[in-house]
Amino acid sequence: MALIERDAVLGGNALTVCCKAVEGECQLCGGCLLPDQIDEVRRSDLVEVWTQTTVTRVTRENGGFLLRLRNGSGADMSLSADALVLATGFDHVDARTKGPYGYGILPQVITGQDMEKRLCDEGQAAYDGLGLKKVAFIQCVGSRDEHAGRGYCSQVCCRYALRLARLLKSRLPEVEIALFKMDLQHAGRDMAAAWRAISSMEGVRVVAGLPAVIRRSTENPKRVTFFYNDILADDLAQERAPGTKQEDFDLVVLSVGMQPRADAGRVAELFGVNRDAYGFFSTRDQEGVSTILPGVFVAGSCQAPRSMSEAVAHARQAAEACYRYLQEKGS
Repeated sequence: MALIERDAVLGGNALTVCCKAVEGECQLCGGCLLPDQIDEVRRSDLVEVWTQTTVTRVTRENGGFLLRLRNGSGADMSLSADALVLATGFDHVDARTKGPYGYGILPQVITGQDMEKRLCDEGQAAYDGLGLKKVAFIQCVGSRDEHAGRGYCSQVCCRYALRLARLLKSRLPEVEIALFKMDLQHAGRDMAAAWRAISSMEGVRVVAGLPAVIRRSTENPKRVTFFYNDILADDLAQERAPGTKQEDFDLVVLSVGMQPRADAGRVAELFGVNRDAYGFFSTRDQEGVSTILPGVFVAGSCQAPRSMSEAVAHARQAAEACYRYLQEKGS
């Protein structure tokens, strides 16, 4: 069995998922799954790992596949396979495409991915001592947006925002946290627990409304400000339109969604598989692992947005389907 990895190390986007345990209590984010999975692959005598290697051509041969490969040094190689599992991952939505939010311009505006990476690099104390008093999480940045060609829910944004908010609040009890949302996605076995944990914390509120524009605060240039409509607000006695409020924050975290990798079209053409209306790889079975091409399977978030634990479970389903195919084929 060969594992072809385009990057220098295994792990992909999962490498920047931080542990979000609060005072030793696991939040079920799946961040701890990756090291064990990689170690298991590395220890296996049945798996040959090829890093910094890409597939440049795929042809049918003797009922299987002949792959042309190129490694990081530019050398070309060939590899025969009876079946293929595509696990090419996803891209985070570029928050710069949401220009009115000021990402990349206002230093107080970051993404959930940025926060995860900093926590990975610096540990859970990464945001201690910064003087944060008010933090906003803004949901559905890049997801559920038909105008951008992403009318789907990315599934993971609500969950990671709730976990990050809880971790931040546990480290900084005095900080006020507001989560701005259209609505909260309740899928996944871990969502209910995450919601119960955060909703019981003092100083955390959920606002039913999203800002249109984020600007530097005129009151304090080290903060940012925005207007929003809280459609569930009790106090409608405002000088502006009913329910319209303005608020300043020290830090704004954009919960960016997931999208197909930029090269998903090229990969689909290379392997002869279809893509759905949003660009993810299409499947023809209930498990979502078998493509239209016999012997080609997909795993993880290249097929649809998934959390870490869901991607692992989906990969197991793909492996089982691939094994059944090989048995029926007599390989």
